[in-house]
Amino acid sequence: MWSKTVRVLLIVTAVFTMAYYLPAFYQKSVEKRPYKTMIYFSEVSHDFIVSREEGDTLEAKSEMKYYDSNGKELDEKEYMKLLPFNNTRRLKIMGEFPDSLNGVELTPEVVKMVKRGMLMAESSYTLQLDPLFESESGHRGVTLPEDMFRINYNGIEFIDCKTLKVNPEKSNLFNKALASAGFCAPSKGIYGIPSTIKRQDDGYFIVDKTGQLFQLKMIKGKPFVKEIPFEGEIKNIKCHSSGDLYCHIFTTDSIVYALDRNYALHKLPLENVNGRYILSSNYFYNTYKVNDKNKSTLYVLDPDYNFVAKHTEDIDHYSVSEEAKVERKIFPFKIMLTPGMAHFIPIPNPIKDFYVLNLICAGLFLLIKLIRRRKIWRIAGIVDLIIVLVTGVYGLVAVFAFPARKY
Repeated sequence: MWSKTVRVLLIVTAVFTMAYYLPAFYQKSVEKRPYKTMIYFSEVSHDFIVSREEGDTLEAKSEMKYYDSNGKELDEKEYMKLLPFNNTRRLKIMGEFPDSLNGVELTPEVVKMVKRGMLMAESSYTLQLDPLFESESGHRGVTLPEDMFRINYNGIEFIDCKTLKVNPEKSNLFNKALASAGFCAPSKGIYGIPSTIKRQDDGYFIVDKTGQLFQLKMIKGKPFVKEIPFEGEIKNIKCHSSGDLYCHIFTTDSIVYALDRNYALHKLPLENVNGRYILSSNYFYNTYKVNDKNKSTLYVLDPDYNFVAKHTEDIDHYSVSEEAKVERKIFPFKIMLTPGMAHFIPIPNPIKDFYVLNLICAGLFLLIKLIRRRKIWRIAGIVDLIIVLVTGVYGLVAVFAFPARKY
């Protein structure tokens, strides 16, 4: 009995090992396509620039090629000069960085306005116990306070980090300010940057139980509360520590708003199902890139967040190629590693793709057993047959790599 258990464990280990290596080896052997495609918008030509990393994955060779919106190929120097904010350092070394652009002098302050980031509609997990910083400390940066706050059915509560007790005086002071502004506890969401790694503090944006939006911050030890009129159900808020925006607001119906520092809301003309955006902004334009399964779209907005242009490039992903279709017919599933190699995740393929090959593998298993004149319908033989039916080519190799004793 012990030997049979060990054999089954060896077969399972072999199946999962092959599910990790064989699909990866297959993909590396047959994949021959561009590595990545990037879309940019030139502040010089006011047109789109596309860069494609082309090469052969089998030979591990690649090179970057650049094109304008008409498909004309550009050399690397032309590409860099058309995108000065993306290539500032290299252009300055070459002595090619412009002194002015579109009638605007490119001072260090203008160059530093370049910002990039990732926006996601899905909110991250939080314990909703946050520090409320002093927003006007009189010095650059912020200092971590000695208490944390939460907002529950009792309203806002400040908890001393040393004693772990609620500070009633401070809690009552802030509760009165929140109530005066129309806030109804508890909160549905608290959004901000609970970190000291920022130049200034803008407090938190809080959604109360009725769905109304408020800003809460502390100025000279006193509460500052402002109601922000907003229509729609808020899904997530991405706050910014600098620049002309307080935050981006995501709604449950996939609409994105930008809230500027004058508390004006700008509805962004973006279309996106997955709710993920790559943001890039400078003095002249704001761009939002959306990467879908087989295409990439860049939206260009002016400094007032009005629509300027958009461009879509089809992405030649391996997952939609003919080679990938063959892979799904050969392998029932594959094993992938999460970033950081922390976990192994099995990725199953649709049964309609691989069941034919699995049946062929099961038939081949029975044929080999009959040729060898082995008894098939004993427990060990039935278990092997089930393994082959479920795992296909992995199981066929594994059951013969670790054969049972004659039966």
